[in-house]
Amino acid sequence: MSVRFRYRKAAFDTLPYALYVPDGKAPREGWPLVVFLHGSGERGSDGRKQTTVGLPKHLKQHPERWPGVVAMPQCPEGLRWEGFVLESVYRLIGRLEREFRTDPDRLYLTGLSMGGHGTWTMACLYPDRFAAIAPMCGAADPFRVMFSLQHLPVWNFHGTDDGVVPVEFSRVLRQALEKGGNKTHRFTEYDEVGHAVWDKGYANEELPRWIFAQRRKR
Repeated sequence: MSVRFRYRKAAFDTLPYALYVPDGKAPREGWPLVVFLHGSGERGSDGRKQTTVGLPKHLKQHPERWPGVVAMPQCPEGLRWEGFVLESVYRLIGRLEREFRTDPDRLYLTGLSMGGHGTWTMACLYPDRFAAIAPMCGAADPFRVMFSLQHLPVWNFHGTDDGVVPVEFSRVLRQALEKGGNKTHRFTEYDEVGHAVWDKGYANEELPRWIFAQRRKR
């Protein structure tokens, strides 16, 4: 099955991004919307580099597993998923929700490495907007996670041999979620896997099934 991404240039208030829209008619409630945040190696301005690893790579191979609109913004060189960059992602989400009339109760966020950090950070900023998040090998402030993500479904992934972001960061975040009373979090460690845990994480067929089963709690 051939998968085509739409590529959109940066506007005055948004980043460049790639977009996947499933073929066929949307469900009555609208398509789910998944936002993917890439790692530091895919920063730039071409709007395409971020589609070569992680979720976009697996989406090209198995689009049937991801029955929703998938947005893949690109972070500019020298910046990170924080501050006004995340504000730009938030504006992009609103724009796509209006354009495609996506289901507001099925908005999901995932990312790897720097994007894993961005996933944690953005979820802490807007915990009531997302139905679930799936960060991979990203660090975050455990106190913010403990107090902000008490009810949000989380599935976190990390490799035990990660030499860039040690797995201990995710173990601390698991403890923070537990202390905060989060009953809907999962944590998967892959033994003898380094930083590129996303290859196994996004290849896990259970991940998209779990993601799309989550709905925002009002």
